[in-house]
Amino acid sequence: MDDWARGMPPFEVLVSTLLSQSTTVANERRGMDGLRDAFGAITPEKLACRRTAEIELAVYHAGLSRQKAPRIRAVADRLSGMRSPRWEAILRRPTTEARAFLTSLPGVGPKTADVVLAMAGRHPVFPIDTHVARIASRWRLAPKPDYESVRAALERWTPPEKRKAWHLAIIAHGGTLCRARNPRCAECPVARDCDWFRARRRKRPAQRLKTADR
Repeated sequence: MDDWARGMPPFEVLVSTLLSQSTTVANERRGMDGLRDAFGAITPEKLACRRTAEIELAVYHAGLSRQKAPRIRAVADRLSGMRSPRWEAILRRPTTEARAFLTSLPGVGPKTADVVLAMAGRHPVFPIDTHVARIASRWRLAPKPDYESVRAALERWTPPEKRKAWHLAIIAHGGTLCRARNPRCAECPVARDCDWFRARRRKRPAQRLKTADR
């Protein structure tokens, strides 16, 4: 499992998560590298004094830079008005309070907030990305597909101290084996316990019979 946030300050985790929206891990990291190359350390104070166009150029490789750069600039501007120890201390408050603060920032939704809480604030939350949502659906772990329903279901399913590890493990599983297209079920160590796989296997004999009857 890749604990990608290890050693990163909370603001870098936040910016990285904003850049990760609707792109690949490789492109998100290229965007972070672009910011470091352009501005050095990634801090609210450094980015708040830069023009949005400069940030857009730096994060170009992350994709959707015209949408992401203004969000990053707005968040930096908001946080630069607070001393770093002050806003970072908010992340150590109770989870509901810390989440409310994060989602009050421009462009920060529930998923982005939960990633920062889990990866930078050590809160026992289970962030839901596309891989996690897909696997939760295939394993029939959540009654509804919306973000909060899936998050609540997975948090009921896992003990608090293991949620971060399971979040990272499921992302890795979704990126390598349980992919959206052409999942590698034959190589999957949990295939026989997967509701989606069992349903597909039951359908195959029926489909072969229909083909043979034609």
